[in-house]
Amino acid sequence: MPQKPTQPDAGPTKRKPRWLKPLRVAIGAAILVALVLFYDVQLAKIWQAITHARWPFVLAAAGLTLLMQWAVADRLRRLCHAHGHGWSTLEIFQINLATRFYGLFLPGGNFTGIAIRFYKLSGDHKHYLGTAVALFYDRIAATVTLCALGAVFWLIERPNDSWQALAAILAAMLVMVMALTILFGRSPGPLVSRLRQTLSSIGGVKLHTLRQAVRESRSLSAKQTVIVYTLSVGAHLMGIVGWYLISQSLGLNLSFTTIGWVRTAIILATMIPVSVAGLGLREGAALLLLTAYPGVHESDALAFSFLIFIVTTLLVGLTGGLIESKRMLTSKP
Repeated sequence: MPQKPTQPDAGPTKRKPRWLKPLRVAIGAAILVALVLFYDVQLAKIWQAITHARWPFVLAAAGLTLLMQWAVADRLRRLCHAHGHGWSTLEIFQINLATRFYGLFLPGGNFTGIAIRFYKLSGDHKHYLGTAVALFYDRIAATVTLCALGAVFWLIERPNDSWQALAAILAAMLVMVMALTILFGRSPGPLVSRLRQTLSSIGGVKLHTLRQAVRESRSLSAKQTVIVYTLSVGAHLMGIVGWYLISQSLGLNLSFTTIGWVRTAIILATMIPVSVAGLGLREGAALLLLTAYPGVHESDALAFSFLIFIVTTLLVGLTGGLIESKRMLTSKP
């Protein structure tokens, strides 16, 4: 397929300071220790809950997580094609898992993983801004559908004293929908059109290539757009089923509907960039939300949170490490 001409775009952004990751690890660990001390949870109880989990359920959740990653890769493939990239779903799947692996241990954590994925997806095109816009669109689409599903499940259950969680979910969804409309809306209306014109006049010639990359994303057909959001909804539903299986492996008395909105709230909490891989934040959100349900103790909530980390972060990263090792061993010099 014809390649785009080399763009005079900026390359990957500057690295974050080396001390940032240790600081975020320390903050996350401090949050976790404070939670354990505050709730007076014994680590032995948490470990006992994890070791007594029904592992067939956990393995099924791990399989669903990988299937979810395949749907995510296919969604990103369609968004990248709007910028002239010819990646297959399998290639993006491997890249996504490899970047999760690098994010586990390299300085910079997830930021380093994102930078590696950004560089790999740019490929021979070197269309850096097109790649960045596709990744940004992918994140917004994923967050919008995450929040929409969370709000639907919350409204179905209507849990007592949890309206703050619904407010946070709706606020995050509103911000993402506004960003989608302003940047990628095909028929935005007069108000958004005037806002776009104002932003274009502020940027001038310097932002010409960025505006062109955004226009490329807007050229995505209506059919492809529907498929993108269908894949996103399907991926999150698989994620909800996976989290539900993990809760059942621990014998927690939580319904599928409960997991549907709790998952959204916990993931939004881990997006706050003050720790690595959501350490401390995930556990705090799980303690706050799950212990409100009868029969769910503090040790159960923490064990659930740790198993979520193992299945959705650690195992995915290690699988990416195996894929990357095979690629390095079989690639030609």
